[in-house]
Amino acid sequence: MTTKLQDRYQELVPDRDAYWRRAQACAALTVPSVCPPQGQTPQQILPQSYTSFGHRGATNVASKLMMAFMPPGDSAFNIEVSTKVLLQEGVLSPPPDIIKGLAQCEQLINAKIEALNWRRQTYLSLLHLVVAGNVCEYIQPDGRLKLFSLPQYVCVRDFNGRVLEVVTAEKLKVRELTPELRTLSAKKEHEDITLYTRFEFISEDVYAVQQDLDDAPVVPYSTHNGLMPANALAWELVPGESYGRSHVEQNYADLLALDKTSQQLLECGAIAARNLIFVAPNAAGGNLRKRITEARNGSVISARGGTQGDVQPFQFNNTAAMQALNAEKQDLKRDLSVAFLLTNDLRRDAERVTTYELQMIVSEIEQALGGVYSYLGPEMVGWRLKKLIAQMQTKDELPAIGKDQTQITVTTGLAALGKDAKLKKVQSFLSLLSNTPQAFQEEAASYVKFDTILTPAAAALGFPQSIKTAQEVQQEQAAAQEQAMQADMARAAAGPVAGQIAANTLTPAQ
Repeated sequence: MTTKLQDRYQELVPDRDAYWRRAQACAALTVPSVCPPQGQTPQQILPQSYTSFGHRGATNVASKLMMAFMPPGDSAFNIEVSTKVLLQEGVLSPPPDIIKGLAQCEQLINAKIEALNWRRQTYLSLLHLVVAGNVCEYIQPDGRLKLFSLPQYVCVRDFNGRVLEVVTAEKLKVRELTPELRTLSAKKEHEDITLYTRFEFISEDVYAVQQDLDDAPVVPYSTHNGLMPANALAWELVPGESYGRSHVEQNYADLLALDKTSQQLLECGAIAARNLIFVAPNAAGGNLRKRITEARNGSVISARGGTQGDVQPFQFNNTAAMQALNAEKQDLKRDLSVAFLLTNDLRRDAERVTTYELQMIVSEIEQALGGVYSYLGPEMVGWRLKKLIAQMQTKDELPAIGKDQTQITVTTGLAALGKDAKLKKVQSFLSLLSNTPQAFQEEAASYVKFDTILTPAAAALGFPQSIKTAQEVQQEQAAAQEQAMQADMARAAAGPVAGQIAANTLTPAQ
């Protein structure tokens, strides 16, 4: 591609601007820093709404999704043997040693993720998806994540939503460039410069990269093998569109109504709190206004009050309107609490609220995001893992995992994660064995391969090395049998000797 990236970027900007304007409106009601107004500078104050409910809801959804995709102390994915390989081998499940080896690979990958501190970038990425609906992630050669917000990139997708092209624009100071790029610019170190980078999808294993510094090419168009390191994510993608719609945009009408209702309530409260005294223009006594102004609380002033008097206090009598506004505000907050997973606002106001009731509320609203889990799981987490595994294998930080022999399964959701499901199945099976009649328990146990049951359970809990292999068990059993045989031989040999000693002891001396 010979077109300058600056021209290509400007060519794709008009298609993105409509989504950018909507993202700015959504951010103004929730998290303004996610997508500030065009031309916003650090010296200017971000847009302020009349309620912080939108901010609390957006950050809550992003936090819960982050905990689901990257649960602390647990793995959010499984590496399993592909079904195709199992069918070729004619088995239903892989051998225990294979399961243990894959579980150890999972631990190495999770340790690498923690070392790279992906959690912070994951939260920011999800927050951009919730508020703006779009974000671009780039995995750098060292494995660290770099994010591009909606106004910092453009992209092109096919009708099925697959990313075909991404062009990023980084506005930097010259001093922030790498030493290699800094020598290619004639600008001074404190001046601004734009670094354009283009990623083009060619096939599943081939992509192209091109880079320009302002309008000067620095990295020519070149192809590379592997997974494309840039990925443009979208919250809800409409077929045929290159950019997505956000969760806030889906609830924008309620958020806007809540903001307007809060504004009206605030203004009504301010009016009701005002303390004004009206004095008739022709009131008796020229210094009546002065005496009222200077009077202290509880002072007695000689003047005519009442409806026909010279002095009348201001009264705000629109209480019914304030009550109606407050009721409308509570209804809007309850609807938005369901949309933004704010379970505390859904708890009924009662002296006793059962734990089961709270669990049911949480389960119902978490299931409402099932579509998000199913989309973002493979699109975000799955793509990250594939790229990270390839980088780790290139650096010899991970054993070779056959791409065609294994598959990565992202486990997300509430409590019905894949690992929990495995544990429940193992517990159910062991409970079935324990409930077997005692007369048949020994015979039933002889038909069970316990290593194929315990190994997946230990791997799901994160202790793959705690289960012995079948070879280790056989060696220990053989050693125990040999030790028992030696003990029996020792007792057998010691028997006649002991009998002779006893006979000699009992025989009286002649």
